[in-house]
Amino acid sequence: MPMNFTTGRQVPLVVGAGTLAQLPKLCRDHDAGSALIVADAGIAATGLVDRLASLLDDELPVTRFIAPAGEPTLATVDAGAEAARELESPLVIGLGGGTALDIAKLVAALAESPGAMADYLLARTPWAGRAPAVMIPTTSGTGSEVTRTSIVADDRGRKQWAWGDALLPEAVLLDPELTRTLPAPLTAATGLDAFVHALEAASGQGRHVFIEASALQAMRLIGRALPRTVAAPDDLEARQQMQVAACLAGQAIDNGGTGLGHNIGHALGSLYHLPHGVAVTLGVEATLAWTIDGRETVFAPAAEALAKGDTAHDLPARFSTLVDAARFDAALAPFADLEMDAEALSATMQAEENAPMADNAARRPEADDWHALAEATVSLFERRLAHLTAAQEHPA
Repeated sequence: MPMNFTTGRQVPLVVGAGTLAQLPKLCRDHDAGSALIVADAGIAATGLVDRLASLLDDELPVTRFIAPAGEPTLATVDAGAEAARELESPLVIGLGGGTALDIAKLVAALAESPGAMADYLLARTPWAGRAPAVMIPTTSGTGSEVTRTSIVADDRGRKQWAWGDALLPEAVLLDPELTRTLPAPLTAATGLDAFVHALEAASGQGRHVFIEASALQAMRLIGRALPRTVAAPDDLEARQQMQVAACLAGQAIDNGGTGLGHNIGHALGSLYHLPHGVAVTLGVEATLAWTIDGRETVFAPAAEALAKGDTAHDLPARFSTLVDAARFDAALAPFADLEMDAEALSATMQAEENAPMADNAARRPEADDWHALAEATVSLFERRLAHLTAAQEHPA
C-alpha cells in the first residue's frame, strides 16, 4: 500500500581507523571559538580525553566536562550546559558510549536554549537553538551519535527522553581503534543493543523502505561481526563493521522508533538501573516469540537478514544463539544478587514515558499481556543468572 513518510537529516560521517586525527579540521570547518569535551569518568580514566585535548591545543581553547559515573541526570546536563554557556562560540565534542553522547547532545542544545533540562523532557518544549557538535563514539551500540533522541534520568530516577532536530550533531567520527579496549561484556551488551535497534525499527509501526534498508544491513553485519569482536578484540575489521552497524541501526530508530524490547528495557533501567544494552537484550529475548506470533510476514526480512533461509519462526532461537555467541551472560555478573518484581516491572512498562515504545511495537500489548510479558522477562533473567553461576562453578 502506498504510504507517506519523512526522514531525518543525514549526519555526515567520517569513518575508518585513525579518523580521530581529522577532529581539528572539523573544528575549523565550523568556526569554533572554543571546544567543550564532554565525556564520563570512565573514558577520562583511559587517557582518551587527554589525547583529544592534545589534538586541539594548537587550534583553540579546550574545556573538559567530565560527567559523574552512572546514568545521565538532569543535574549533570544542567551543569554541562552552564559550562558551555560560559564559552565563546563553543563546539561540543561528545566522547564515549551512549551515556556520554546523550549528555553531549543535550548540553549542545541546552547551551542555546533557555531554562533547565527538565523543561525539555518528553518533547514538551521545543528547543530554541543549539551549539555545533561532533560525536565520537567509543562503543558500537547505541547509535546515539545519529539520533534525535537522548535519554536522561529525572529527579526520581525514572528514565525519560528528550527529542528534536537540535540533538543531531554536525558530524560523527567513527574510529574503530577507539573501541579496542572495551571489555568483552560491554562489547556484547552494546552490540546486542544495536541489533535490537535494527530489529525493532524494521518491524515497528513506522517502518518503511528506507528504514528497512539500513536496519536489515545492520542486522547482517552484527550477526557476522559481533561474535568476532568479543572473541578477538584486535580484529579492527570486525570492530569497524560493528561501528557502521550501530550507526545504521541508529539511523533506523531515528526514523522508525523502537518497540517492546525498549519499553521493557527502559522500565528495567528505571527500576534496577540495568545498563541499557543488557536491559533491552533481556526484553527482546523474553518477548520476541510473543511479538512475532501473528506477524510473521513483518519479521520475515529480519530473519532472512540474520540467517539466510530462516523464517520468522526461527528468529527467536537464532537471536538467542547470537546472544550466547556474544557471551552476554558475563554482562549479568554485577547483578547476581538482584531480585526483580514482575508486578513492579509491569506497572513501569505502562508508565507515560514508556508508552510510545509499546505503541510502536509490531504487536502492541493489551490489558492482559503486560504482566505475562513482565513475568517472562523476570524468568529469563533468573535463568540466565543461573546459567552464569553454573558456568562459573564448573568452568569448561
